[in-house]
Amino acid sequence: MRFVTKPDNHKTATLASQDTANALLDIATNMTKDDITDAIYRESYGNPDEKRSRVEDQLALSYYNKCAYCERLAKADIEHYRPKKKVVEDNTHNGYYWLCYEWTNLLPSCVKCNREGAKHSKFPILGIRVYTPSFLANAQLNLNHQRAENTPLLDEMPYLLHPEVDDPEAYFDFFNDPSGDGIRIRGIDAQNRGNETIGICLLNRQELRLERVENVINPFKQAAESAFAMLSIGIYDEDQFDQQIIFQLNQLMINAKNEKSTHTLLRKYIVKSHQNFSGIVLPYLSSPIQSIVLAAFKSI
Repeated sequence: MRFVTKPDNHKTATLASQDTANALLDIATNMTKDDITDAIYRESYGNPDEKRSRVEDQLALSYYNKCAYCERLAKADIEHYRPKKKVVEDNTHNGYYWLCYEWTNLLPSCVKCNREGAKHSKFPILGIRVYTPSFLANAQLNLNHQRAENTPLLDEMPYLLHPEVDDPEAYFDFFNDPSGDGIRIRGIDAQNRGNETIGICLLNRQELRLERVENVINPFKQAAESAFAMLSIGIYDEDQFDQQIIFQLNQLMINAKNEKSTHTLLRKYIVKSHQNFSGIVLPYLSSPIQSIVLAAFKSI
């Protein structure tokens, strides 16, 4: 997960239209959840290769085709952050039906994070639950109260972190799985929102733990150990070897700043300090080069 700024002007023309505003007002006024249609919040269309979504296309501008929760490249579900028709934790809640077309409530989520035993209609909170929409004196919806970053929704204090509201760097760190089965993410905040988010979206499922290693660690490991092999057989001298290690470390740091990279949060964590780098990266390197690579990291 990474912090995302998603501009309002990325909304599709349909989501921004007066027809959609009128349809939403009817749903909110009459509490008619059955009138919610994916033709508006998804806008599916076909192309020669696959069925696609115009809303997904627009979300991809801010999320770079990645899942909002696990940061894998994935074909996204159009996920309602606040569930539109029911809330698992509260059977008296009718769902956040009035947010069905709200731009700040729509996120791209891979199937594994959104369905398959993960998030779906879960939405536990710390604060005060909002049960109904807010209306203005003229009976129109209060659109400011619809936005995820504003009260009263913000006052719910959801356990599930919102990548456009909450800065994930304040809620998570990483560590190597003790059994050698990849890299784990864990919550570090006092309110336990990080750990709850991990549980809701299954962010420590095996495929993710292994993919973090494959996508983030292994390219650096392979390059560093190839350089050491070249040194060992005399193709590189020590200066050339050192230059290659510095180059690969710089690439690691450049990729951590590239929002298009997968697993951005892990990349940022690794290069934030030599302690983080030592804890995550060094165990994957062969012992002869661990101290050399660490010294090079400290030097830059």
